[in-house]
Amino acid sequence: MEAIVDLAQLQYNLNLGPGFGGYSELIKAVDFSEESLQELQHFSFQGYQRIRLYDSQVVEAVLTCWKPNQVGKIHNFHNSLGWFKVLSGELFLEHFQIKHDGPEKKYEFSYPAGTQGFLNDDLGFHRFSNPHASNAVAIFIYADKIEDWDVYNDATQIIERVPAKVDLDLDVVES
Repeated sequence: MEAIVDLAQLQYNLNLGPGFGGYSELIKAVDFSEESLQELQHFSFQGYQRIRLYDSQVVEAVLTCWKPNQVGKIHNFHNSLGWFKVLSGELFLEHFQIKHDGPEKKYEFSYPAGTQGFLNDDLGFHRFSNPHASNAVAIFIYADKIEDWDVYNDATQIIERVPAKVDLDLDVVES
């Protein structure tokens, strides 16, 4: 598959479906030009940003933008499948098992720019963070739109169903 260098090309390819190699090959092909990435990314000191790039009944693409030291919440997403690729910076991924006395870390990985990964709820709850001094950006492709997710609340030690939100919606393609 040829490199996907901008939003229009990503949306076109997602309209075609996963293709022979599946979404794993599609996300591997994402190689946004520096100019395209600059146009898409949005950062906030309030928390990492989720920017919807594509939305249909069967697949959703979201760009996440992380300032230094931002940490997501421990969550899962109801058996949806997710593929991701770090486009700039480096992200840290932790997997957890939720026990009666709180989350227990099972394992952790670091994903530098250019690397990709796969998520499903069989892996347990997870959390991304950017523990570095520079910004990080990653793209996620989810099979099935994520309407809500289960989030572990540190204060109450309870798992809560929370609507999935996006901070910015750039999906301009009717699907």
